[in-house]
Amino acid sequence: MRCLQAAAGNGELVANYDRLRGTNLSRRGAPIELEIDRASGRLDADIKGFIDFVHEAIYTRLEPQALAQLRNHERSE
Repeated sequence: MRCLQAAAGNGELVANYDRLRGTNLSRRGAPIELEIDRASGRLDADIKGFIDFVHEAIYTRLEPQALAQLRNHERSE
């Protein structure tokens, strides 16, 4: 979760993910367009895609020591 939160909090990462994947996780656009994305299920699908991306591109590639630190920190919270 900590890795995902850090990735989602990185505006540049999210903006570039949006640009490359054609998503709108940055929530830019008219309110009606944003509501259509939510009502149609597109937002949920885009969020799931981002979660999968973070897991594959970042989390699974962490060095074992960094991964252990993340896990230990999550347990202590």
